[in-house]
Amino acid sequence: MTMRALAESEIKKFLTEWTWGTLIAVDSDGPYAIELSYAFDGNCIYCGSMPDGRMSRCITNDARVAFKICDSARDASRFRAAIAEGTVRKLTERAEIVQGLEVLYRKLGLPASRIESRADHLCRPGGSSSFYRIEISALGGRAIGY
Repeated sequence: MTMRALAESEIKKFLTEWTWGTLIAVDSDGPYAIELSYAFDGNCIYCGSMPDGRMSRCITNDARVAFKICDSARDASRFRAAIAEGTVRKLTERAEIVQGLEVLYRKLGLPASRIESRADHLCRPGGSSSFYRIEISALGGRAIGY
């Protein structure tokens, strides 16, 4: 079997199917990555992290990120991997947060009734939103056996 490039439509379908990936950012000392749940709306990726954690500090200093997902057979006879590169923005406007939460909650099967209270929490005075939107500028991917 030979490795092949995934078409953009295949990458977007893969991003739409999956719910777990790796957010990779630039720290002052080098790359930093965390695993997290996410949702893809066809154009942007919505995700969150600890409000005052290392990832939050990384993206405050440098908005360039990559987002990676992979699927593989245990013996690696089949695999597919995709990467989305772009810029990340911390969402602070309530309407943007609600819009992103709607995408995320629908994807993860969480009750929509929780969205308003979560948005309130993310928008609380003196608080720091930990909800992000990645605006994708480039997609890439490879596969064997798919």
